[in-house]
Amino acid sequence: MTQRDLFYKWLFYSLVGLFWVFLQQMVLNRLDIWNGVHPFVLPLLPTIAATLERRQESAFFAIGAGLFCDLLMPGVFPCFYTLAFLSSALLAGLIAGRVIMPGFLCAFVCSVLALVLTDLLLMLFLNISTDFSAAVALSLMGQELLLTLPFSPLVFLTLRKVWRLIRNA
Repeated sequence: MTQRDLFYKWLFYSLVGLFWVFLQQMVLNRLDIWNGVHPFVLPLLPTIAATLERRQESAFFAIGAGLFCDLLMPGVFPCFYTLAFLSSALLAGLIAGRVIMPGFLCAFVCSVLALVLTDLLLMLFLNISTDFSAAVALSLMGQELLLTLPFSPLVFLTLRKVWRLIRNA
């Protein structure tokens, strides 16, 4: 794959990511389905991209997506989403390369792990700075997981479309 092809591949992945960020900010954040909890699809983007690509470029995509999310919506501390997305993408790359064959099942399992890892990191850093109930935090994590997982196939299909488009070019 030439340098130009690599550029276009990650440009298309980024455009799909921007679509999901727009959808998250304009639609999903305004849904009040379950006691104020809404779906959070952003950790799925770098994770599913890492299951499809399994290269070091997906780690750079995770860093870029995390930095973009950190600038868009500040987390518990600076670069929280960068750390969470990079960890999720690296874990997904390991799982896709060694444990589960890449595909929808792998992407779904890695999506669950990405959401759990992001929420556990959030709880860890919140526990350092404030006092909160772990039971309530775990309940919120479960609600967010149940609301977000139906979006996992949609994110997978959009990213797989880019993967097939570039692979066949």
